[in-house]
Amino acid sequence: MQENIRGIVLRTVKYGDTSLIVDLFTESRGRQSFMASTSRAKRFVRSVSFWQPLSMVEFSADIRPNAGKLPRPVDVHPYYNYVDLPFSPVKSTLALFLAEFLCAALREEKESTPLYRYLEFSLQWLDMVENPSAMANFHLVFLMHLSRFIGIYPNLECPDLYFDLLSGCYCDRPPSHSHYLRYAEAQTLPLLFRMDYPTMHLFRFSRQDRQRILHVLNEYYRLHVPNFPELKSLEVLHELYS
Repeated sequence: MQENIRGIVLRTVKYGDTSLIVDLFTESRGRQSFMASTSRAKRFVRSVSFWQPLSMVEFSADIRPNAGKLPRPVDVHPYYNYVDLPFSPVKSTLALFLAEFLCAALREEKESTPLYRYLEFSLQWLDMVENPSAMANFHLVFLMHLSRFIGIYPNLECPDLYFDLLSGCYCDRPPSHSHYLRYAEAQTLPLLFRMDYPTMHLFRFSRQDRQRILHVLNEYYRLHVPNFPELKSLEVLHELYS
């Protein structure tokens, strides 16, 4: 039975000469893979562009548990057309990082309407924002609040001398491992996590500060998301804000 699917493309992998394996985070089924057709025929040329990372697409597919093969999408079309994100060097670099990060962070995620709405809203906000300085902290805010939707939001109550990244909470003495923040950085966490998209332009960070925050966030995800890999796009993002 055909089912209507909405999803956000995480990545594509070429399969043979005329197919792509497409990983999406879908609104109704969470992380899901599909086998999409490609061809040099005119009717397929435009459809390939639908599968660019972070594209928001809608289609029909016959999804059957234990079918032994990936479902094939039909009647594919975008339900949101990006206005600026694919054409802005800064936004497209951010999109490259976000796509790789989400592909790693949402590896096992099941259906979650709040998470899907958060991704949808965040990407549309990035697409429409006009002032470059207003999005300098976008990736930091995105990662901080994403942690809430996938169940690894840190416990920031009762700030203390140290913050244990492994347990996700404060402590009054150094943990027995190396994954923790000392007093100065530990005390800034509650303030950082209060940032959101409308207010993040009020937080002014140096290049070193921003890279340090990103490093800590990436380490936190690697500690809490199983098999979280090293991200190739991190270096590109560092160069963007250098």
